[in-house]
Amino acid sequence: MCRTDRSDYAGPVCQSTSAAEVERWVAEQVLLARQPAALEAGLSAAGAIEGQRQQRTRHWEQRIERAKYDADRAARQYHAREPENRLVARTLEHRWDQLLREVGRLEDEFDRFRRTQPRVLGDADREAIRQLAERVPAVWHAATTTAADRRQIVRRRIARVVLAVEPGGDRVEVRIAWAGGAVREQTIRRAVRGYRHLRDGPLLRARVAALHEQNQTPAEIAGARNQSGFRSPKRTATFTAGMVRRLLAELGLRPRMSRGTDAGAVLTAGAWWLHARARHLGVSPHTLPGWRKKGWLHARQVGGRGGPWAVWAGGTEMSRLRALKECPRVWANRDRLATLRVPASRA
Repeated sequence: MCRTDRSDYAGPVCQSTSAAEVERWVAEQVLLARQPAALEAGLSAAGAIEGQRQQRTRHWEQRIERAKYDADRAARQYHAREPENRLVARTLEHRWDQLLREVGRLEDEFDRFRRTQPRVLGDADREAIRQLAERVPAVWHAATTTAADRRQIVRRRIARVVLAVEPGGDRVEVRIAWAGGAVREQTIRRAVRGYRHLRDGPLLRARVAALHEQNQTPAEIAGARNQSGFRSPKRTATFTAGMVRRLLAELGLRPRMSRGTDAGAVLTAGAWWLHARARHLGVSPHTLPGWRKKGWLHARQVGGRGGPWAVWAGGTEMSRLRALKECPRVWANRDRLATLRVPASRA
């Protein structure tokens, strides 16, 4: 319904978040609430809430008692009137009727108030809760416990869970209203589509760029970001070298490889970084990777799996690649295209 309103009627974008993060935190709170210290604190809080409820009940009873007193007084005034004074009689009767209506209204509201209040816990109830709490963690983690069973456990403890999603951000305000009246709030992080949606995304990009300028490798940058407590846009708990390479690509920076004594980690004569060669040819960054997969050019991955790709374009190879880019893809050029798609042998 929400997406239909958005697409068909230009309605506002609905809040949305993955249930995994919310369910995980709610489950943690339910189990924490069953621990002895938290349970005793909860029972003490329930006692305090019961005291507040008794005060509110007494306040309602006093209001009703006052309304009944006013109604009884109006009744006595009505019965003490002089019968021949009809104007006074009608006035007193009208006032008496209004006060009786007020008594009825207060009694109805008081009845609704009492029906909405949780049941009072007695000593036997408290002891039963303590015994059940000791068994809840084992039942929760048992292999035979289904998701439906866990939901039943949660529903007995929690009245409702309210979410407030930060528009365009990665934060979710979660509010748990417990069945006993207590409230717990927490801000959790949700998975988002990209780094631009992270609240600390600008700081993360700035620090990654700074480490890149210090000639650190993607693996070293990933380790530094993990130690700093940064998180990726998705649900992964740690950064990897591949994730850093993709972020550097978004920033327009080339991942730096370790320049050791290994000749396999150094560009050879006539070799170019693949993305640099794509810019030089004036093609999309996705075009040359496609040509590489089809075998239309010589390429190798520098530094092993996960490293950047280098393409050989020495001798006449660059002219061939440019001709392949400019040759129209029509049936009349099929033979020429077949020739241009064969890379020249490396001397």
